[in-house]
Amino acid sequence: MEDYILDFTTNLAILHRQFQRDMNQILEADQVPINITEFYLLVLVSEASPINQRMAARTIAVDEGLMTRMVRHLVTLALLQKTDDPADRRNKQLTLTTKGQTLVRQAIDVLHQWWRHVTPSDAPVNFQLLTEQLQKLSTQVLNFDHPLDDLN
Repeated sequence: MEDYILDFTTNLAILHRQFQRDMNQILEADQVPINITEFYLLVLVSEASPINQRMAARTIAVDEGLMTRMVRHLVTLALLQKTDDPADRRNKQLTLTTKGQTLVRQAIDVLHQWWRHVTPSDAPVNFQLLTEQLQKLSTQVLNFDHPLDDLN
């Protein structure tokens, strides 16, 4: 019996890990002093700016301690700006600096090159449809605090 959920999960993990490994190598080779998780944060901020630091941590699934260290590092590199949230000064809002915007644009070009390289020419992938479906799944996952609680 074919288990499409298991196959999907396995293939998603393979794509994620291969992409992560390759992007870290590219970032290192280009002497960009960030890692892939920090890149994910910069892309998220570019798409949802300004974004609350806690929401950013939840969205990219890192704990608040790691998020604090990443933000500090990216602020030091002048890629990210952190300001008090006017609604609640305990929360911080994140925005990209001009330097951060430039880096994100360059990294996105590399991302597109990577996908062009790994996409099979004999079986075109409908990235628009795939993205729409994955966005629905991502939104659903982000709406659950503990998705495994419902399994019992």
